[in-house]
Amino acid sequence: MATQNPLPNLTFKPMRLCDLQEIIKIENECFEDPWSETYYALSLKRPRSYEYFYLARRENIIVGYIVFSVLHEEAHILNLAVPVAYRRQGIGKYLIASALEMIQTHDGREIFLEVAVSNLPAQYLYRQFGFRICGIRKNYYGRYKDAYVFRKGVEIHAV
Repeated sequence: MATQNPLPNLTFKPMRLCDLQEIIKIENECFEDPWSETYYALSLKRPRSYEYFYLARRENIIVGYIVFSVLHEEAHILNLAVPVAYRRQGIGKYLIASALEMIQTHDGREIFLEVAVSNLPAQYLYRQFGFRICGIRKNYYGRYKDAYVFRKGVEIHAV
């Protein structure tokens, strides 16, 4: 399945250390408990073979990013963010679809992610890709902030 590009000049590229300041700005805008600049910096300086940091860039502006891992046929979408100004334009769908293609090429067969119980827009977005709730993590995002665990199997196409 080819990923449909929702905006002109939108690219899906690996995150680089020089993108860090923009990423941290988006991280702080999108999350109550953002990932640290130190974590991103260390991950980008010393990448792990199973962890992927990708961003969507339109012209010279980062309009979203996704972080995922693939290890032993199991994948996990760890982080996804689209700045408020760029939401509802298909960028989140584009990031997920692009990541799912990469996960499949890296032999990922089962994909998991967590979504806050209160985050209905994200739940709706993931359901569009066939993710379904398979569990709940109590206090995952802090006290009284539970998360649903979503799961999706990846179709294996015969060659």
